[in-house]
Amino acid sequence: MNDNKKSKFNERMEALNKKYCDQLPAKYSEIENSWIEYQADLTNDSALELFYRLIHTLKGTAATFGFVRQADICFDIQKILIPVKEQKKSLTNDLVSQIQEHIHDLKLNINSPAQEIED
Repeated sequence: MNDNKKSKFNERMEALNKKYCDQLPAKYSEIENSWIEYQADLTNDSALELFYRLIHTLKGTAATFGFVRQADICFDIQKILIPVKEQKKSLTNDLVSQIQEHIHDLKLNINSPAQEIED
C-alpha cells in the first residue's frame, strides 16, 4: 500500500474509531435503561432479551474496534445471563449485584477505549 492510500486508510479508521467512541455514552445509557426495565419486572422475557442483545452487540463491536476491557465486561455479563435466559438459573440478588457492578465498570471505562486504540 502506498503512503497516500495508507494515510487515507488511517484517516478513515481514526474517523470510525472516533464515531464509535462518540456513540458509547448512548450505548451505555441504553444498556443501563434496559437493565432498569428488566429489574422492574424479572418475569419480562422481552426486557431480558433486549438487555442481553444490547450486551451481546456491545461485546462484538467493542472487540472489533479493539476495546478489550468493554468486550470482557460484556462477556462477563453474558456468562451470568445465559443460564437465566435458558431458565436453568434464577436471577439471585448476588447475580443482580454482579451485573450492576459490571454495568458500573462499563461506565467507568468509557474513556479507556481511546487509550487502548492508541497503544
